[in-house]
Amino acid sequence: MNLQRDSQPSSREAGFSLLEVIVALGILSVGIAAAVSLFTAGTAAHSRAVDRLKSIEISESIFAAVEGALRDGADLEDIRNGDVVTDILSRWPGVSVDLAFSTVPKPEFVDAVVVRMRIKRTSRGQQVEESFEQIIARSRSVRLIPE
Repeated sequence: MNLQRDSQPSSREAGFSLLEVIVALGILSVGIAAAVSLFTAGTAAHSRAVDRLKSIEISESIFAAVEGALRDGADLEDIRNGDVVTDILSRWPGVSVDLAFSTVPKPEFVDAVVVRMRIKRTSRGQQVEESFEQIIARSRSVRLIPE
């Protein structure tokens, strides 16, 4: 009895079967679909972050201008109806801002004003609206008098 096998595989044992190839392609396609969905979600999150940063930049510019005007002695109506906000918005086409002013309902904040801002703009064909709020002191800044 000769128990040695032939070192050459038969044609039936060589390569992958059609079923193995189909299963491997199915697993590969599920992995690729998952990766593509992650890229799509990441791109959407990035777009939302960029939009939020633009709104924050606009609000910080307006808050700084309002604070500067208040420290220089401007009245709230002067700020609302004046050129303080329109000068800043000229750098941001398609953006509108609604400002509302109120006082802080605590006695220790006598000289402070609450500025509420709603920024409306169009981003990627959709109307975006964000709200911001900040407490600003109304006291005048200390200035050195030149000699």
